[in-house]
Amino acid sequence: MISREKALEMIDENIDTENLKNHMLAVAQIMKRLAEELDKDKKKWEILGLVHDLDYEETKDNPEEHALRSAEMVEGMVSEDVLRAIKAHNHQHTGVEPKDDMEYAIHAADAVSGLIVATALVMPNSKLEEARPESVEKKFDDSSFAKNIDRDRILYCEELGLERDEFLELSLKALQDIDEKLGL
Repeated sequence: MISREKALEMIDENIDTENLKNHMLAVAQIMKRLAEELDKDKKKWEILGLVHDLDYEETKDNPEEHALRSAEMVEGMVSEDVLRAIKAHNHQHTGVEPKDDMEYAIHAADAVSGLIVATALVMPNSKLEEARPESVEKKFDDSSFAKNIDRDRILYCEELGLERDEFLELSLKALQDIDEKLGL
């Protein structure tokens, strides 16, 4: 398994957009917190969060290649289950359907990170520390808010045995722990 440092180096080499880098850090933080909650391999789950979108800038105009290219980029550096989870996070195009906790988790973490960041940005001072679980819940239920975020992907948390409100709170707290790194 590659180190966190190597994963961050790969992000710097392949991603130019600061928001995308922050997204990958956010997903990694949520994955790490989920692994703690579910008694899973924190390092593996965090690395998955860091590398799941390594190819995004390269494949954003070819969604059918997204995740397949990321998996190629880290092949031989991560375990087979991480490669499969990378592909499963874009199952609509890769055909790799999620089937285990890590694969459901990457779906849910990927989507919820965007909802939480969007919620923070509409707080009076645009800060994560101002967001509360109730505000994230309210924004989840408001389909006109952050319309591009697939709420069904967030609900994959239920496959992990977590209720929606429990998952939203866990994810919010995870991101609040790294708010300075995220610039929020």
